[in-house]
Amino acid sequence: MAGFRFKLDPVLKHRGMIENQCQHNLAKLMRQRHIMHTQLRQMQETISRSKHQLASALVGRVDVNQIHQFSRHSGPVVLREQKIVIALAQLEVRIDAARQALLDATRNRKALQLLRDKEFRLWRRLTNVRDVARVDEITSQRYARELAEAGLEAPS
Repeated sequence: MAGFRFKLDPVLKHRGMIENQCQHNLAKLMRQRHIMHTQLRQMQETISRSKHQLASALVGRVDVNQIHQFSRHSGPVVLREQKIVIALAQLEVRIDAARQALLDATRNRKALQLLRDKEFRLWRRLTNVRDVARVDEITSQRYARELAEAGLEAPS
């Protein structure tokens, strides 16, 4: 007897591939977010160190050179930090959309998977019923043959 065959199996596989693609897309965006957070943290640490250095330069004899160097360095860093924050906000919107796409893809695949599981249970139940009927038929034939060989009639 042939095994179970789900007619919509190609569709189920396609939905699984779409779900995997959505997972990869979300993971890629999450990696980008992690990188941006790391860059921001490093910039903030750099600015913090520079401020401490500037504070030490303002104690006692003031080093104008160091103050000038701080202002020249901190401006571009703050500007870059602002650009990263804006890009991070845009990335968060894309992450939310990717999460929703993954949720939809998972829901679509699971719906078809549930249908497949239901059909499989039905197929298995019908197969078991047929197997039991076949065994009953074989047993009945054997019993009838044994009775015939013994010269007896089967009871009605």
